[in-house]
Amino acid sequence: MSRFKAVPYRGMAHGNFEEEWGIHRGCSDWWYATGSLADDRGRVYSFQFTMLRLKVSVLRPYVIMLALADFETGRHHYFQRVTLSGKDMRIDGDAVGFGDAALLQKLEGGMRFTAQTEEFSLNLTLDYGKGAVWHCDNGLLRMGIDAPRQTTIYYSYPNMPTSGTLTLNGEARAVKGKVWFDRQGGPYSIKKRECMWEWFSLRFLDDEEMMLFSFPQDDYRDGTYIRADGSSARLNAYSISPLDFVYPDGRTKYSYGWKLDVPGLKDEHYTIKPLLKGQMNMGYYELLADVFNERDEKVGACFVELLPGVYNTKFPDTVLKNTKG
Repeated sequence: MSRFKAVPYRGMAHGNFEEEWGIHRGCSDWWYATGSLADDRGRVYSFQFTMLRLKVSVLRPYVIMLALADFETGRHHYFQRVTLSGKDMRIDGDAVGFGDAALLQKLEGGMRFTAQTEEFSLNLTLDYGKGAVWHCDNGLLRMGIDAPRQTTIYYSYPNMPTSGTLTLNGEARAVKGKVWFDRQGGPYSIKKRECMWEWFSLRFLDDEEMMLFSFPQDDYRDGTYIRADGSSARLNAYSISPLDFVYPDGRTKYSYGWKLDVPGLKDEHYTIKPLLKGQMNMGYYELLADVFNERDEKVGACFVELLPGVYNTKFPDTVLKNTKG
C-alpha cells in the first residue's frame, strides 16, 4: 500500500489544492468523481467513483465504491470493498486507488481514471477544464453544526471534459462526456445525524455549475456558484423543496425530485427530475437527474447524493456492518 503522509487539518488556514489532496490526521477523507458519458450510438451512461478513509470511533476503515448506470437498459452495476487494514489501497501525492479495481492519477493536464470490475471497465482521460474551485467559505464547509471541529475542507474540478473507453457486456465503446471531481475531508462526526446532508451538483448546459450542500434537518445550507470562466462565489441564498419521497431499502426515507429556488441567479426557479430510481451505496442514496427551468426546458443535469440522517432519526450502521479486513 502506498500512503500519502497525513497532514494536520487546518480548517480555514488550509493549504493549496495539492497540499489538501492527501489524508488529514484524525479526519474522514474522500475523493469522489461523478460523470455522464455518451457513446457514438447516443447511448448514455453515468458513473461514480468514491474512495473513502473514514473516522468511525477508533476505527479507520478504507472504502472503495464504483457504480455504472446504463440508461438504455435502466440497469445499475455496483462494486464495493471495505477494509480495516488498508491493504491494496493507494493514497499518495499523485493518485488514489484500490488494487486492480480502480486508479485515479493526477497528470500534468488532467487526470486518468481506470476501473475494472466483473461487469464493466473504464479507461478515461479527464481534462482539468476550467480548473479547481474552493467551495463555500473559501473552502470551509460547516457540516450542519456551528462548531470548529464539525467542518470539512472542500474543493472540486467541476467541469472536466472526458473521453475514453467503456467496456460493458464484453463490448468496448468509445465515450465522451464530462466529469465532476470532489476532494473533501475533515474532523466532523460522520455518524452524527446533524452532520448528514443532501448534495446537489448542478451541471448546466452553458458550462456553469452550482454546488448545493443542504442540511434540511438543521435548516442550514451552503454552496457555490461557478461561472463559465471558472470564477466562483459563495451561494447559500437558495431553497430546495422535495416533491416526493422513496424508501429504496424498504425502511429508510429519502427525498426524490425537488423544486429549487435561487433568487437572482440564472433562471432562478428549477425542477430537478430523477432519470432513474437511483442507487443505494453502502448507507446513502445516489442518482442522476435532469434540470428544467420554469418553461420546462432542459438546462442541465444534476448528480444527487442523499444521506439517511436527513429524514430518519434511526438508520442502519452500515459502515461497521459492512466492514471487512
